[in-house]
Amino acid sequence: MAIRMIVSDLDGTLLLPGQLTSPRTHEAIVAAQQAGILVVPATGRSITNVVNVLPTELRRLTVCSNGAVVYNAADDIVLAEHQISPAVCGAATDALLELAPGTRFATLIRSGYEILPGPGYLDLMQSGNHGHNAADLKEVPLSRLKAEPAVKMVARHRDLDIETLFELCKQIAYVGILPTTSGVPFIEISAAGVSKASTLKTLATEHGIASDEVLAFGDSANDIEMISWAGHGVAVANGTAAALAAADEIAPANTDDGVAEVIERVLDGWMPSHSRG
Repeated sequence: MAIRMIVSDLDGTLLLPGQLTSPRTHEAIVAAQQAGILVVPATGRSITNVVNVLPTELRRLTVCSNGAVVYNAADDIVLAEHQISPAVCGAATDALLELAPGTRFATLIRSGYEILPGPGYLDLMQSGNHGHNAADLKEVPLSRLKAEPAVKMVARHRDLDIETLFELCKQIAYVGILPTTSGVPFIEISAAGVSKASTLKTLATEHGIASDEVLAFGDSANDIEMISWAGHGVAVANGTAAALAAADEIAPANTDDGVAEVIERVLDGWMPSHSRG
């Protein structure tokens, strides 16, 4: 079946380390669009943190915050969002603090335009995280984090490594969350059932596109559902072991134009094999 939709993670996949697309990748994206293929970036970045890295030709439809937000960056319009309810924010915070005292939290509210850093979070936050500068923010009580719906929760810990904290977050997923990682030093948490894949599936359906007609690229844990859902899932060579294991194909690294190489093959008439049942 022909490819009608291409979806790609940004950091570590489509983008170079300097957060730019290479000329070859840019040309491949434009050629795919000219061939009538819908090209959609899907990122863990929030809407405030994605605008400066999106290629011009990809600004009208972007999946942000790991599927929680669909965004038109060209016109600064939120097209859809999937929130974590205040009750779930509170339950997740309490449950994780029982397992990992000292965990610091933040929530992204108002579709991701605003961040609420909880007690101690700013001490661990690096400038630019979530599209905000720590110096411009003021911490709020945990009760405030528990009182407002959020498109994403963030958890960090000074002493626990990211793998350990991730495993603890998975243990409390029963409260109604889906935790993931993306190569950054914190856990990203969505509402249960909300992932890049779930939102991309909805977009594909709206455009009359079947999963077999989708080509997906990723490099990290937050891309695994997307890679597995697509008719042909590709991990770039610099990806995590879990992402590589989920993929139908391993492409060259982002620094070697892996995404562009596969897109070029698609445009040359290559039909992907379907190794998954």
